[in-house]
Amino acid sequence: MTDLDSRPATASAALAGTVAVLVSLVLGLAVVDPIPVLAGFVGGLCIAAGVWALRSDAHDRIAGGSVAIVIGAGVFCGTALLATDYWSLVMALGFPLAATLVVIDASSGLVPPTDVTDELTAMLDESFVVLVVGICVTIVCAVAAAVRLPWVLVRVVAGFSVHPLVGFVTLQAGVLLALLLLDKTTKTLESWIPEPTATTDRALGRLDWLGTGWWDIDRYVKAAVGLQSLVAFVPTAQGLFDSFLGSLPVLGSALRVALSGPLHLVLAAGLLPVLSILIVERFRQWLLQWLGDDPGRSLARQTGSIVVPVGLLLGALILTVAGVTRRVAPTYTGAGHYGSATVLLLGVLISVVVLRGLITLLSELVGAKLLSRQVAGFAAGSGLLFVMTLLGAERGLAPILVLVGSAAALLIWDAGAHASSIGQQLGRDAETTDSEFVHVTGTAAVLIGAILLVLLVRYVLIPVAVPATATGLSLSSVVALGLVLLAIAAFTLALNAHDGGPRTSSDRSGKRTERPTNDSD
Repeated sequence: MTDLDSRPATASAALAGTVAVLVSLVLGLAVVDPIPVLAGFVGGLCIAAGVWALRSDAHDRIAGGSVAIVIGAGVFCGTALLATDYWSLVMALGFPLAATLVVIDASSGLVPPTDVTDELTAMLDESFVVLVVGICVTIVCAVAAAVRLPWVLVRVVAGFSVHPLVGFVTLQAGVLLALLLLDKTTKTLESWIPEPTATTDRALGRLDWLGTGWWDIDRYVKAAVGLQSLVAFVPTAQGLFDSFLGSLPVLGSALRVALSGPLHLVLAAGLLPVLSILIVERFRQWLLQWLGDDPGRSLARQTGSIVVPVGLLLGALILTVAGVTRRVAPTYTGAGHYGSATVLLLGVLISVVVLRGLITLLSELVGAKLLSRQVAGFAAGSGLLFVMTLLGAERGLAPILVLVGSAAALLIWDAGAHASSIGQQLGRDAETTDSEFVHVTGTAAVLIGAILLVLLVRYVLIPVAVPATATGLSLSSVVALGLVLLAIAAFTLALNAHDGGPRTSSDRSGKRTERPTNDSD
């Protein structure tokens, strides 16, 4: 935040968010089954709370916000599984999304200034990469569970056997590889130990003595190993080597057994920790580059995308090892519960991508001067609520609720725009309660009067003038509703276009506060 907290003024912003949540919830419950609607609102409010927590300096709050956004995205996407048809899905997602956009703009601002790092965008971008890695890991675990990978590895190790000549050549190549890896491992271990002791110095010295660089190996040795690798798989050479081992009465049998596999297992056991050290070092370098200049903040932003995959993997592991066969979720023919975890993570990833695309769209509209940054969330949320109300009318929404939804959309927009204007000019914490109360009360009074006028036209004047038994909105009432809504929109624009700035509660002299607006957007 800057010295002046230019977020929307608290009172009007809180009113806009509250009206958006209550009206959207009532309209959603009126046209769709309650379970998907409530699930959508839980997910949307989790996302809104997470966005508010992200825009802070405390790492624990950022981590909590990251977890809330990822969980909310998963719940929001899970709503699709609860909807019975396409229209129910649209309603169950549209109303919660409208309320979520308004609440985000009211609490923390949906689109930050161009000179401020957008924590939400950074978190979504980083979470996308982490979730993709988590999905790949769960897919590998699912395949491993489907083919019973541990038992496959045991059978491969137990039945491992090669021709003695092939084993003799591969052992030489393995020893050269070990010497080359030890040379790199020594340098890695030295970088890990900032202040080595005498004991560690001796240990590192021995490893350095064993390790050899590629150019330190004699070229004749490398040529000999390469030539042997070319002829080791030739049947004639293998037959001659068998004849050689057969000419050795006792030692030949022992060499045949040792070169056929046991020595390779010993060599592999020695190479495994060396390779692990090098892999860990590569991962450490990648992690440092990924976390950037502020690792604590970056890691906090990625907490949600780390915790959720780890939690699902541990849950799938416990259920799979415990042999749980009850259909907690589909297990996908032998893949254990890792398949279910993969599907859940895919749902979360889709929600993250959709949310990132929505933020990008609003940012582009702001950049193209088609939408003001200060009211992007209020405009998008109120507009979506208005559209969803009209769609709800097609689904049998009661006329009174259609009027309430339309009026609420205009009230949300007007209150949000007024709160944003105050926040931009005077700051979020300015004492402007009187000005906000008068403005919102005037708008609400006009909207209530408009609703009463439409009801009077629909249920009193039309039945008296043209008696009819048809139910629902008639053509005349629809025309009347449209004219009234146009009048409300014109009145709202007139309110927003008044001269001067907002009054503060302490300004009793009747003069406007003269503070220039510094909006670079």
